[in-house]
Amino acid sequence: MSVTISLIPLALAAAGVFSAAGAAAAGDAIEARGGERAVAMRTRLKDRGLLEQALSDIGASDIAVADEVTAIVDDIRLAMTRDEDGIWQAHLTGDLSDAALTERGTRLLAELDAAYAARVQQAVAQRIRERAGDAGFELASEHREGDTVTMTLTVKDRI
Repeated sequence: MSVTISLIPLALAAAGVFSAAGAAAAGDAIEARGGERAVAMRTRLKDRGLLEQALSDIGASDIAVADEVTAIVDDIRLAMTRDEDGIWQAHLTGDLSDAALTERGTRLLAELDAAYAARVQQAVAQRIRERAGDAGFELASEHREGDTVTMTLTVKDRI
């Protein structure tokens, strides 16, 4: 008997890791801060370590991780804080018009989400590899095609 598991980042996004439409519906706010424009967007990202790795993956610089996560991507400054539910809120600032900051910020967060989803996929695949034996399975094969990882597990003989 075998079990085949396919890990697809797109499925994670469909499950609600992030939605640009959801961000707009979540009450994004645009405000002026010291001559700069700022936009706040709600994300569905949770894990601080995966968030840091995803920021690095998209080419962010000056990444600082503490209670607040900050980074610079191109000419946009990103500050992320957690809300009461542990979800990261993205606060984007830059010397751009409201429309440009919102549009570029939405694209930036979509790119961050894709990188985050890939990191989640890698972490899940690693956990499956590490825990398969304890669950009575052996990893029979692993195949990557594009963004999809397919792992086939077989039941160990219990003689």
